[in-house]
Amino acid sequence: MTHYCLDACSLINLFCGWGGIQELHAFGDSWSTSRTALSEFTEVREWCQDGSIVRRPIDGAAICDGSPLAVHVATGDDELATLSRLTMAVDDGEAECLAIAKHRGLILVSDDGLAVVHAANEGVPAVSSIQLLAEWSSLDASRKPRLGEIARRVELLARYIPPPQSPHRAWWDTLRAP
Repeated sequence: MTHYCLDACSLINLFCGWGGIQELHAFGDSWSTSRTALSEFTEVREWCQDGSIVRRPIDGAAICDGSPLAVHVATGDDELATLSRLTMAVDDGEAECLAIAKHRGLILVSDDGLAVVHAANEGVPAVSSIQLLAEWSSLDASRKPRLGEIARRVELLARYIPPPQSPHRAWWDTLRAP
């Protein structure tokens, strides 16, 4: 079983793309985030019937509802020292997720380029939410037709597009093609 720790940006991207994070069940793996990362996800953008997009408040319980996501807090001297050091380089949520991933042997899930660089420097494997979407679609052929809409939701609701240097950008661009 693979164990992952999602930072706030990846959590937001997956939540907006899927309309929740219940799809994490499809992987059969272990999923977590940090309390700090979850606290950074305070509102969600949604479509109204008239096609407009509105923001609405959301709390951690609503985000995690029906999902396999566990919420962790950095503990112990080593995790806290790593967290303290990393907060000078990346946002607090990314720092806590990265410290937890490093000391608990988890894979960091992040779409934050700086967090991914620091993960590599710390010897922590990292994947992006886009990699997870590609893997999710490969697990069941019936999911592939949904990918275009999922990409659209990530772009418009989460406001994320993989950067040009992303190894998954070409794949993403094919999803966006009419």
